[in-house]
Amino acid sequence: MITSRPANKPFGGFYEFPGGKVKKNEFLIEALKRELNEELSIKININKLIFLFSYQVQRRREIINLNFFSLDSWYGKIEALENQKVKWIRFSEIKDFKMLSSNKKIINFLNYFLIASNNL
Repeated sequence: MITSRPANKPFGGFYEFPGGKVKKNEFLIEALKRELNEELSIKININKLIFLFSYQVQRRREIINLNFFSLDSWYGKIEALENQKVKWIRFSEIKDFKMLSSNKKIINFLNYFLIASNNL
């Protein structure tokens, strides 16, 4: 699943993986649950952390950590609460969408991960 960034936010119209920022003193899993509920009106169960990917944002000189999780299940009807587009796509289709540059790095890693997994 990918979602578009709302037109009124920076990089409006670009696509990204759903999620958001961790608040002070908030655990990663709790932040993900909160963000997906706020953005998509769903409740989730977490299976495991797939990987942790970090990159440097040059314009602000801060490090932003992107964390990706695998979900056991989710409950509720998906609603675009921030007026974003929600797309269910095959991984092979992701190249057809205008993704944020930070997500392109993750997509390359996932592509490698999927190829390596198929060769086991």
